[in-house]
Amino acid sequence: MKKIILFLMSAMLMVSLAACTPTQPKMETTPPDPQVMASTGGASDKVPDPNAEPMEIISVYSMNDDKTGLNQAMDAVDKLTAEALVSKLIEYGVLEEGTTVLKYESADGVGTLDLSAVPKSDDKLIITSIGNTFVENFELSKLKLLVNGKNYSNSSIKLGDNDYLEYEKDYKEIK
Repeated sequence: MKKIILFLMSAMLMVSLAACTPTQPKMETTPPDPQVMASTGGASDKVPDPNAEPMEIISVYSMNDDKTGLNQAMDAVDKLTAEALVSKLIEYGVLEEGTTVLKYESADGVGTLDLSAVPKSDDKLIITSIGNTFVENFELSKLKLLVNGKNYSNSSIKLGDNDYLEYEKDYKEIK
C-alpha cells in the first residue's frame, strides 16, 4: 500500500511541477491578416481616407525662439502655390497677417515673388525664411524678392536688380 501511495504522490508532484513550468509561446508561421487584427488605437492603425483630397508636404522656415537662426517645420497644404506658402509663413509668424502675393512666377529654376508687405524687423531672418521656404518647395536655384513691385530694401538690406535669395544651408544660425 505504501508503494501505491508513494507512486500516486510522485505522479501528482510531477503533474504539479509540469503545470508550473513556463512554456515558450507558440510562434505564428504566417503573418496575420491586417484586416483581422484587433485595433490598438495607435498611429499604425490609421488608414487613409480614400475620399480625402491629397495633401502636399512642404517645408516652412521660421525664426527660432532666440532669433539667432531658423527652424524648419514640415507641414501640409492642399495644393503647392505661392499663396499657400505665404499663408503658412503668416501662420508661423514670419509674415504679418494680411500679407498677399501680388505676383509669383518661375522659369528655369529662378522664381520671382512680389509680396504686398514684408516686416522690417529681423530682416535677415525674415528674408532667409521666405527664401528657404520658396526655394526648397518650388525647387528653385534662386528667388527674386519684390515688395509692391520693387526690389526688397530696408535700412540694413538693399537688394538690387541682380540680387537673389538662395537656399541658406546653415539656416540654424544666421549672422
